[in-house]
Amino acid sequence: MATTIFHCSVLLFSLFFLGTATGCFGDLLQADDQHRPLRSIRNSFSEDGFESYSNQRNNIGGGRKFLSNGGWLGNSIFSYYCRFLLDMIRMPFNKKEVEADELKLLDHQKTLLFIFGDSLFDAGNNKYVRTTTYLQYPYGFTYFTHATGRICDGRIVPDMIAELANLPFIPPSMQPGANFSYGANFACVGATVLDSYATGNSSKETVTLREQMSQFIELAKKLNATLGPSRAKAILSKSVYVFSMGGDDYLQYYDEFTDEGRSPTLSEQQQQVNAVIGNLTEALMELYEEGARKIAFQNVGPMGCLPFLASNGSCVQALLTMPILHNKQLYEALTSLAERLEGFKFSVFDYFPSLLDRMQHPSDYGAINHSV
Repeated sequence: MATTIFHCSVLLFSLFFLGTATGCFGDLLQADDQHRPLRSIRNSFSEDGFESYSNQRNNIGGGRKFLSNGGWLGNSIFSYYCRFLLDMIRMPFNKKEVEADELKLLDHQKTLLFIFGDSLFDAGNNKYVRTTTYLQYPYGFTYFTHATGRICDGRIVPDMIAELANLPFIPPSMQPGANFSYGANFACVGATVLDSYATGNSSKETVTLREQMSQFIELAKKLNATLGPSRAKAILSKSVYVFSMGGDDYLQYYDEFTDEGRSPTLSEQQQQVNAVIGNLTEALMELYEEGARKIAFQNVGPMGCLPFLASNGSCVQALLTMPILHNKQLYEALTSLAERLEGFKFSVFDYFPSLLDRMQHPSDYGAINHSV
């Protein structure tokens, strides 16, 4: 049987890309090899952060490319994305803690990381809502030595961002007794932007964007009650909000039409994209009202080329078109918010071409075929 093996001797940023291509990072490097490049990358950042940035778009999905005082960090879109996030996150460290019920909060000088999304960013919330969980081998075995609820054999993208920013891994929002001093991860397997897919029994199997937002609002209320409105607002305005969501909305929408024996027309696809982007925009406006100013997105990948959908090497066109439309409109919506809302900043990692290129040219990224 043929299978694809990823060599872990590739450079760190190749691991980053492989991680985004699979939704996770296979942590097969030795500990010293993992942390040495992380430290050197951190040390390469200038204290002044980003000097300028351009609105140059990628050919497929849009996104900003960021330029630092030290020039380009590598040649990957994800590296620009990480540098911008680190510039957002970098703040003086302060270990003073305040307790509010079960929530432990740091002094307002510390930057928090809040994560919203689906399976690509889920750090374990699915354990608390799903009857089918990911608590067996091989999940988690290459880094944690046991399953954690991540849909991955090791770490996921938010883990790597936290590590690069000198933060601990951000815990799942539904984890009992978790310490949310550094933020919370609300992401869950199967999460959708639209509520229409969370009906009946299926609503217990995931946490939609609306429900993730509700969890965040409750956490923000605890912060407000403990530290007071002005200090709470200061914390939330310095925090970073990371999103990866939308793919499941298009998968489920497409499934509705396959049940009817047809594919959605371009007009129907556009209608779905409009609904998803509209709901995302509303959520961002709500976050802004709570104090959020720093937003980061991993946009939607080439869903139509996922192995369980593609047949004979052919991708599902509708599940390529909708992500492309989504990514274009997402960038436009974020740009519009940045122009209208004071202090609103955003970064986009263009996941679509990054993943598609790795699907089409796996050997360029250290992937080879072996018989097992």
